[in-house]
Amino acid sequence: MTKKSTSNTQSDLPLKGPESRFPKAAVDYIDALLDVERMRFEKELAAQGSTGEQPSWPARSRQLQLLAEGDEFVGSGWGKLDHTKKGIGRRWMARIGTLLLPVDASAGGTLKLTGTGYLRRRFVDELTVWLDHLPVEGVAVRKGLNGWTFEGRVPALAGRPFHILRLQSGGIRPFDKGPDTHASVALSDVNFVAAE
Repeated sequence: MTKKSTSNTQSDLPLKGPESRFPKAAVDYIDALLDVERMRFEKELAAQGSTGEQPSWPARSRQLQLLAEGDEFVGSGWGKLDHTKKGIGRRWMARIGTLLLPVDASAGGTLKLTGTGYLRRRFVDELTVWLDHLPVEGVAVRKGLNGWTFEGRVPALAGRPFHILRLQSGGIRPFDKGPDTHASVALSDVNFVAAE
């Protein structure tokens, strides 16, 4: 008689459903962060190649301009491309939006964001900006009827080929052009210039 193993295998374990104790906002927040971390990991792994030697990262630019309608606008938490009445491309975010920035930030630099929409003034006033989990010291200012800018100083960061830019809003409002059914602010342009 053979004795059956008492340890569970992958196929024996029941599938877990979503935890009811976590609100949807917390799950969306975590998903957005993990999604962009996975993208960065895959891009860095592809750049490293299969050799066990020190990776040879692609050349990183000391200046970068990302437009909302550009192919380099890679991240999570953003809605589909939308345009203002003047034809300026923009993407709406909900509470959090992330982007991959392929820049050389080893000496720090200046980051400027240009937005062309917000659903409430406080969403701009309470906007926080992070680069690789470090806060970017700066100020978001409303411009005109529905525009805004953020300009801040980026601290010196580790030499990676991709950095993660994260924008966090203080709230959301129902809006059909966001990543789901809600949005807060719209981003049109990201500019980074490395310090000398």
